[in-house]
Amino acid sequence: MDEPAPHRAPGMTRVAAIDAGSNAIRFVVADFDPPASYTVVHRIREPIRLGHRVFTRGGLDDDTMDRALAAFRLFRREIDAYGVEHLRAVATSATREAENRDRFLDRILAESDIALEPISGREEARLVHLAVGGRVDLSQGRWILVDLGGGSVEVSLVDDTGILWSESYRVGTVRLLETLAEAEGCHDSLLAWVRRQLRPLTIPPPEAYPGPTAFAATGGNIDEIARLALSYVDPLKPAILSLDRLDAVVHLLSMMTVPERLHELRLRPDRADVILPAALVYRHFAEMAGAGRIVVPSVGVKEGVLLDVAAGVGAWSEHRH
Repeated sequence: MDEPAPHRAPGMTRVAAIDAGSNAIRFVVADFDPPASYTVVHRIREPIRLGHRVFTRGGLDDDTMDRALAAFRLFRREIDAYGVEHLRAVATSATREAENRDRFLDRILAESDIALEPISGREEARLVHLAVGGRVDLSQGRWILVDLGGGSVEVSLVDDTGILWSESYRVGTVRLLETLAEAEGCHDSLLAWVRRQLRPLTIPPPEAYPGPTAFAATGGNIDEIARLALSYVDPLKPAILSLDRLDAVVHLLSMMTVPERLHELRLRPDRADVILPAALVYRHFAEMAGAGRIVVPSVGVKEGVLLDVAAGVGAWSEHRH
């Protein structure tokens, strides 16, 4: 029997966020104690690869669309059961690039009464900056933030005042794997293919950000890489991953097949195939930034959405009074 949804404490606001990414769809419910302190009370991760075929064929296939619709119907039931007061649902590169996205969005709205909003890479970067700022002190110097998904990577130069520079590149883990599979006659290994795709990707030159600069990475893959490298990661505290340990994980993963990663490392099926290209992407940007270590805050778009919605609710409440 399902356990009843927890009641909200007095004065708390219940907010939900949906992040329809290219490799998985994430749903989270949190109770906010204004203005920004929150407790997660429920979360779901659906391993639905919306990027499947979008990056090579242009559109969402029927099976993927149907599985996503079933997930959104589940989210609607959970939203109602948990008494969610405020919700925002966002979709990233796979949905915004899909030729048949309007049909997909219309069906989600009709079948779940959830308005799914495709967002730009710039908006992704803003939400990630918001999430990281809620977990890490950004006031000391400037930071390079790298948020890697299945379809794109957002790279930003930030400080505690906001985003100083940002770029979104169409290089994501699912896109890399599927474009390699479609490249008939290409004899590159996965490592060689990924490294070749990364060559044009850059960050601002060091003179653009004088003074101390730190490097932080977000996304499900870097969280898993940190777990592999460090054995234990506290999900409520940022982890510190040295480049030496990252290189050790890259070496380990490159020596294993996907089935071996599933069995020996206990990775999820939708993580085992994309984690190596992800590690190479993070390694590329860390090297370009001259970083000897990577801060892993264990937050991402969905946490940024939660904070953004809660801030909007607070501003509206203050204005009303």
